[in-house]
Amino acid sequence: MSGATSLSVDLAAVAPEDAARARWYGLFAALFRAPPTREQLSAIAACAEASPDDPDAPTDSTLGRAWRDFARACAQADADAVREEFDTAFLGVGKADVMPYASYHLSGFLNDRPLVELREHLAALGLSRRADVGLTEDHVAALCETMAWLIAGDGGKARDFAAQRAFFSRFLGPWFESLADTIEHSGVTDFYKHAGRLLREFLAVERLAFDFDSPQ
Repeated sequence: MSGATSLSVDLAAVAPEDAARARWYGLFAALFRAPPTREQLSAIAACAEASPDDPDAPTDSTLGRAWRDFARACAQADADAVREEFDTAFLGVGKADVMPYASYHLSGFLNDRPLVELREHLAALGLSRRADVGLTEDHVAALCETMAWLIAGDGGKARDFAAQRAFFSRFLGPWFESLADTIEHSGVTDFYKHAGRLLREFLAVERLAFDFDSPQ
């Protein structure tokens, strides 16, 4: 494993609301790990037609509106253009326009102390990075993947709400707004502006839920 590789989850083994949360995190892990394919764009766009009775469909909230805007962006997107945008925004030549790494947003440097602390935390969870994975563990895709595992995974601290809250509070909560702001205000993003806004709204809901349930 690592927070930068695919982790096994069992959505059928958790409550419906947790399965939905894990799917959200899985969506963001996929979106920020690689540009969506034509088939993935079409599948997401189809969700815009989801029935209001679907328990996984966002309601008429800030998150719900961000989801519908994102689904419409998927319906209108050209996969080749999205791939080019992804490469320009997140990979770039030299320094990328958008740096999706926690260390950069928290300390101003890549591979800095926040990454060291994250690796120590992952080790305590029994997780480590695979040698053949290019992304470091503090990439937003890796962190979202780890959250999905903590919600619906199979072992260690998986399915432990306190472990989810601790991980989120240390490694996603302090910087996701900075990342979303960078994505939204980048001069090279179009499709990904909607993804960044959706990321912000979903993680804001998660933060409220963790704060509400935190020990007094």
